[in-house]
Amino acid sequence: MKKIFQFLVIAVLALGFTACEDVPAPYSLFSEGATIVPKGDGTLNNPYNVTAVKKFIEAGENLDQPVYVKGIVYKIETIDLSYGSGTFYISEDGTEKSPSFYVYRCKSLGNQSFMSQDELKVGDEVVLYGKVMNYGGTYETAQGEAYIFSINGKSANATGEPEGDGTLANPFNVIAANNFVAAGEGLDKEVYIKGIVSSTKEISPTYGNATFYISDDGTTAATQFYIYRCKGLGNQKITSEDDVKVGDAVVIYGKLTNYNGTFETVQNAAYIYSINGGTSGGNTGGGSEGAATGDGTLANPFNSVAANAYIAAMAADVVSENDVYIKGKIASVEEAYSTQFGNASFTISDDGTAANGFKVWRALYLNNEKYQEGQTQIKVGDEVVVCGKVVNFKGNTPETAQGQAYLYSLVSSEGGNTGGGEGGGTVDNPITNDYITVTAASFGLENQAAVTELKLSDGTTLTFDGGGNTNPPKYYKTGNNIRMYPKNTMTISASKKIAAVVLNVDKYNGVICNASGDISANPGSVSTSEQVVTISNVNATSTVITNTSTTTSTPSQIRWISMTIYYVE
Repeated sequence: MKKIFQFLVIAVLALGFTACEDVPAPYSLFSEGATIVPKGDGTLNNPYNVTAVKKFIEAGENLDQPVYVKGIVYKIETIDLSYGSGTFYISEDGTEKSPSFYVYRCKSLGNQSFMSQDELKVGDEVVLYGKVMNYGGTYETAQGEAYIFSINGKSANATGEPEGDGTLANPFNVIAANNFVAAGEGLDKEVYIKGIVSSTKEISPTYGNATFYISDDGTTAATQFYIYRCKGLGNQKITSEDDVKVGDAVVIYGKLTNYNGTFETVQNAAYIYSINGGTSGGNTGGGSEGAATGDGTLANPFNSVAANAYIAAMAADVVSENDVYIKGKIASVEEAYSTQFGNASFTISDDGTAANGFKVWRALYLNNEKYQEGQTQIKVGDEVVVCGKVVNFKGNTPETAQGQAYLYSLVSSEGGNTGGGEGGGTVDNPITNDYITVTAASFGLENQAAVTELKLSDGTTLTFDGGGNTNPPKYYKTGNNIRMYPKNTMTISASKKIAAVVLNVDKYNGVICNASGDISANPGSVSTSEQVVTISNVNATSTVITNTSTTTSTPSQIRWISMTIYYVE
């Protein structure tokens, strides 16, 4: 009926009849006596006035792009609650005498359905957002593709108090998230939003994502935010329709966008960080978000939570000056080690689940070298320590810097094959996960200082002796190693039985500094492989390691960079 009526009016005007007094003004490009200057550029900060939007439509360019239009309601044709839309007229001054514009079947604030006839009144100043068109000579909004952005200065993104800054420590509330999207800046970064699920649209195990609304109080009457096709906890696929329910308190992490006027998460670029406080799959009953532990040193590595927090505070894309150590269990493997590139990408966490994961990106293998065919492969559940430089990639993804980190140690989830330190050798006899790793540099020794006794954090003691050589063991900053010359000894004394010891040695001018393999252990069996010296079958609380070389110069020396001591369970 509406369109028929419009064409009848056009026909009447064509025959030269004067329009009746109650016929709305928008049926011509300009109302009688219109002298108002076009204003605005169609953006949120500078909406078109009615005259300007008509000129925009008349030009006929870029009509596929939504624009902002401002005016005052002077007549309401209908508020149709069954369709949730409103049809009305706006003009420059709220009267029929000034240039006017037809708003056809648009949605209410926040692109939500009209819920009441009282949501809009004659005299209200509105800002509209959506597509506009020339329909048979009528300049109007496109049906179903526009909504009211604000009424009398009050918008869906300003109906409450904004809270939060978008960080994990202080997530946006729904109001602040809407404000963030409306401002249109920083939308390339991931942010955190908190709210309560107010309604669900689609929870799909088939596609592994969920679409729903959240609000600050969990009701549909409050301002809402649209969570569009996000993944589940730990950035994993949704597996059940019960994964998200109305009333769940959630924190969402990901990118936001203004999609044709709808403020929402970017499809498949967001996930549920926590549900009712739980961050692990199935843990929706108030679980912990994880505590940060460690200081990034070898003696006290970061856990995944601490690593993420440490890197998140860094400037975007700036690689750290210093190496840090990060410890965890492999939760997922994105790219296993291969001989093609020699590196791997995987995620680690405290418990080997997706919760609080840290991204290890293209890290080299043990020994800080490329992976070689036949070496032990990583798998989910393995416990690792990663060492290297880190970066806050694009300001939103904490990870290791590509090619500048490596696998410091590897403990298989199946027991047995275990690498350790910068060497990364394997211990053939079964050992436990009870071990300690130290580097020569971690003791803070002076350059070329003689080394006599060092105490480890677990109480184990290293005692050094010259053994009759005029050169006793010394620490050198060049290479960050402790040098043991011929006849030098190192006694390892612990409060519990030692299963094995792995020394990772330096390589200087092409010479591997392992005393040419002339090393003994009492008790223990010694084997050497490239830059790795393995002492196995100790089974005692102490062992004495001796350099038995009879040669001279660099080939006669043991220059160990790091050492891992494995204890008997």
